[in-house]
Amino acid sequence: MLGMKLTLRQRIVNSVVWIASGVVVVAVRALLPQGGLTLVWEVIGGGMIVYGTVRLVWTVKSSTSPTIP
Repeated sequence: MLGMKLTLRQRIVNSVVWIASGVVVVAVRALLPQGGLTLVWEVIGGGMIVYGTVRLVWTVKSSTSPTIP
């Protein structure tokens, strides 16, 4: 049981790190002068945010769903 709680906490922290990293990528891109790769960096940052959010929702949902013996 303790192992499951640690794994759950690790997945949540990992998801939050993905989201925060995506926000940092988008924020840094917004602060830098315009360049040719604007869309690429926005897609990378946005993808990181979406991936982290989906992973976080999936982790929380799977932890609250009843288990069938």
